[in-house]
Amino acid sequence: VAAILAAAERNTPQASGEYARLQAGEKVYAGNIAGVWTNGCAYAVNSATPSTGTLTVCGVFLHSAAKGEAVVAKRGGFVFANSSGAGAIEKKDIGATAYSVSGNAWTVTKTSGTKTVGKVVDVRDDGTVVVFIGN
Repeated sequence: VAAILAAAERNTPQASGEYARLQAGEKVYAGNIAGVWTNGCAYAVNSATPSTGTLTVCGVFLHSAAKGEAVVAKRGGFVFANSSGAGAIEKKDIGATAYSVSGNAWTVTKTSGTKTVGKVVDVRDDGTVVVFIGN
């Protein structure tokens, strides 16, 4: 296989990669975790819709949108509530995979019904958790 070499300069625009511009597959709300389903539409990760398949987490919704409307999700570190009791995230869990228990609570214990949402970045003194959402 021959290598294909660039024959000329190219002006390649740069984008931050922090934002995903999507179409809402259902009513979505600002601050909820955004996932993309196989139809290319955005859904809240803890939504009952779609009921089958896997959502690929891409960020947090920056604004609310009705089904069919444009919506923007941003990836990065976000602060959420910690789970209480068993499965609560501790400092020793920094770097571990975070799973959603609800739309605003996290654990590092994968159980039936939890969904992978990102990586634990920090556990704050007040017990809240910073999770990096999106790839």
